[in-house]
Amino acid sequence: MNVRARTLTVALLLSLLGSAAGIVLYSVDENTLPIANRVGDYIIHQNALANAGVFLLPHAPSYQDPDPSLALIQLDEESYKGDPTIGLPAFPYPRGVYGPLLDKLAQAGARVAVFDIQFLEPSADPSQDARLAAAMHKMPTVLDYVFGTTAAGQTGLELPPPDLGPAAVSSGYGSTDAPGSYFIGQRQVITTGATGTYANQRFTSLAAAAVERFTGKRLGTLPTDADGRLLFLPIQQTTRQSLTGRVGSEESTIPIAQGVSLATALTEPIAELRPLVSGKIVLIGATAQASSDFAPTAAGRIYGVYMNARYIDQLLTGTFITVAPNWLDILLIVLLPLLLGLALAELRPTYGIVVSLVAVVVYVEFAVAIYVYHLYLVDLIHVAGAMLLATLFGGLYRVLKEGAQRKMVTDMFGMHVSPAVVKEILKNEDPRSSLSLRGTRVRVTVFYSDIRGFTSMSETMTPEEIYAQLNEYFDAMCKLVFKYGGYVDKFIGDCIMAVFSAPFQTPQDAKNAVISAFEQQQMIAKMSQEWIAQGKHAFTVGMGVNTGDVVMGNLGASSRMNYTVIGDNVNVAARLYNVAKGGEIVISDATYQEVKDVVEVVEMEPVMVKGKSIPIRIYNIVGLKNPPA
Repeated sequence: MNVRARTLTVALLLSLLGSAAGIVLYSVDENTLPIANRVGDYIIHQNALANAGVFLLPHAPSYQDPDPSLALIQLDEESYKGDPTIGLPAFPYPRGVYGPLLDKLAQAGARVAVFDIQFLEPSADPSQDARLAAAMHKMPTVLDYVFGTTAAGQTGLELPPPDLGPAAVSSGYGSTDAPGSYFIGQRQVITTGATGTYANQRFTSLAAAAVERFTGKRLGTLPTDADGRLLFLPIQQTTRQSLTGRVGSEESTIPIAQGVSLATALTEPIAELRPLVSGKIVLIGATAQASSDFAPTAAGRIYGVYMNARYIDQLLTGTFITVAPNWLDILLIVLLPLLLGLALAELRPTYGIVVSLVAVVVYVEFAVAIYVYHLYLVDLIHVAGAMLLATLFGGLYRVLKEGAQRKMVTDMFGMHVSPAVVKEILKNEDPRSSLSLRGTRVRVTVFYSDIRGFTSMSETMTPEEIYAQLNEYFDAMCKLVFKYGGYVDKFIGDCIMAVFSAPFQTPQDAKNAVISAFEQQQMIAKMSQEWIAQGKHAFTVGMGVNTGDVVMGNLGASSRMNYTVIGDNVNVAARLYNVAKGGEIVISDATYQEVKDVVEVVEMEPVMVKGKSIPIRIYNIVGLKNPPA
C-alpha cells in the first residue's frame, strides 16, 4: 500500500471512530447523559431558536404570536391566596366556586372551558360537585384525569368522580414524562392494545381533547418522534411583580394567549369578559408558585397550564416540530465525518483542519437554520460532534505523521544540506516523495576533496588534536557547500563527498559547485595561516569535480539506509580528486562546458578512468572570471 492510500485509509478509519462515538451517544437511553443524547440535541435546537440572531439568521420566526382561539383564566398569586371581599376563599376552593365562573364564561360566549385542575375525589360536600356539574351542563367543559401504566403494562386511570365526569363533554390526561429531567414532548393520542381492562380504547391528552371538542374533528396523524411524542415548542414565560406590590406576589404571562386572574374573571362584568373569551378555548389553571405545578422545559420551568396552552396552540395552528428519521441522522453521523476524513487525507494538514472546522460551522448553521425556519429537527450535536472528533483524530494523525516525516527528513539531511534545502523538502505534502527514495536518474555535479599528506601529518599529532582540527576544517567546508546549495553525501576519513544539488537540481549546479570549491581553497589557505600562527600543522587539499547523470536515492538495508548517488560519473569525480595536487581543483570536460564562462582554467593531461575506453579531458581551475563579492 502506497503512502497516499495508507494515509487515506487511516484517516477514514479515524473518522469512523468519531462516527461510532456519535452513534453511541445518539442511541443512549434518554435518562442517561441527557446533555449528550437526543434530549440534549433537542435542548440545543430550542436554545438556537431562542438565540437565532447569534447565528445571523434574518427574519427568524419566534413562534410566539397570539393565538386568537385561546384565552387563560389564571389562579395567580392573588387568586390563590383568596379574597374575602369577593367571597373567594384560599386555594383549594370548594368546587362550587367554579360554578359561577363557568356560568359567566357561557354567558360571555366561550366555546370550551378546559380545567388544568384535577378533580379526582368526590367533594366532602356533595352540593359543591352538584353546583359545578350544573354549570358544566351549560358550559361545555373538558376535565383533567390521570393516565398511567402499571409495571405489568396494564393501563391505570384516575378519573373524575361520578358526580362530575358525566357532566363533562370530554376529558384528557395531563400526566407528562420528563426524560433526562426535561419535558420535551407528550403523546397526544394513546390507543390501548387488545387486552386488559381498557382494551381497544382511545385516550387523548388534555390539549388534544380540548382541540377536538373545539374543532368538532378528531386529530389526524401528527408528526411525532420515534416514541410517538409530539415535541413541545418552548414558550416564553414572563414573570413580574404584581401591581399590589406584596412580597412574593407575582404575575406571569405568555405571549400566545391573553389571560386574567380568576378573581378578576369572577368580578368583571360579562361585557368586559366577552372580548377575552368569546368563541375561544378558555384554559383554567394555576400560575401561583405555591401550586408547584411546573414543567421543566428547554426554556426553563413553566407553569403546567402554560404547557397545555402551548400544546393547544400547536394543535390549532399546525405548528409542529418534524423530527428527521433515525436513518437520516445516522447517515449524517457516518457520512459527513468520512468526507472530512477524506479532506484531511488529501489536503495539507493545516488546510484540511481549517476546511473541516469550516464544514462543522456550516453544518451547525444549516441544522439551526432548517429548524428555525421550518421546525425540522435534524440531529445537530451528534453529527457536529462526530465531525469534530473526525477532525481531531484526523488532524492529530496528520500532524504526528508530518512530524515523523519532518524528523525523518531532518535526520537524513539536517546535517548534510543547508537549512533552506531541508525547508524546501518539507514544503512537500509528502516530504518522502520529494526524496526519490527508490532511485531516480538525475544530472548533478559531484565534488570530492581530500587532504594531502594527512597520514604522515597525523603521525605527529595526538588523536584529540586530529579530531579537533578535522572538525574545524569540516565545519568550514560544509558551510561553503551549504552556501551554494550542495548536499554533503558523506565523510570518508579526511575526504568530503558532496553533491550539487540534491535532492533538487537546478541549471546552476555546476557553477555553484566550482565556486564553492574555489572559496573552499581560499578558506583553507586562510585557515592554514592561522594554524601555523597557533603552532598547528597546516595542510593542502586536492579537489575533483564532475558533472553527469547519476542514480540518486536511498541505498542500503531495510534497517539502515543512506541517501546518496551512484554511477560512473561519481567514479569520475573520485578519479579527479586523486589526480589533483594540494591546492588544485580539477574538473572534467563535462563540468567545464557548463562553467567556462565563470572560470579561468589550465587544461591538463587527459586521464584514464575505470570503465572508460578513452582518456577524458580535464582542467585545473586557476581563478574566477567574476569572483563573488
